[in-house]
Amino acid sequence: MRTILLVDDEQDLLDLFREVLEQMDYRVIEAHDGREALSLARQSPPELVVTDWMMPRMDGLELCHALHADERLHDIPIILHSSSGDPHAPGARFVPKSSPLEEFEGLVRRVLAHSDARRQTPPAKASRHSCSTRTTLLFGLGDSSCSTAH
Repeated sequence: MRTILLVDDEQDLLDLFREVLEQMDYRVIEAHDGREALSLARQSPPELVVTDWMMPRMDGLELCHALHADERLHDIPIILHSSSGDPHAPGARFVPKSSPLEEFEGLVRRVLAHSDARRQTPPAKASRHSCSTRTTLLFGLGDSSCSTAH
């Protein structure tokens, strides 16, 4: 069973996303801020991180940078969501947290399928800094572009 690290400071949203992800047959680990999430990811790296942007102690963008800077965690795909507007992260795409749950489900499936395909690509064909290997996705995708988020 694949593991998804779900990060949000709002318990109601954690509960909602947990329910959706568990119905999709994923194991869910919860964190209430970026620091807790980073610690959990270092203990046992998940296959995907779904994180809120605005949180206390360490926000979602800081978490993205910390994950990408960690040699063991830099390839974990990330979905960043927010109700506060577009964080204007370089190379990222954005749709509000209020998007339909069906869109969230589809996004999770696409991100994990892309991650699987990337793992099957021989190392000579994918560099660590290519767009196909280093993309941070924002919940509810719009346009596609590359991000190396360091």
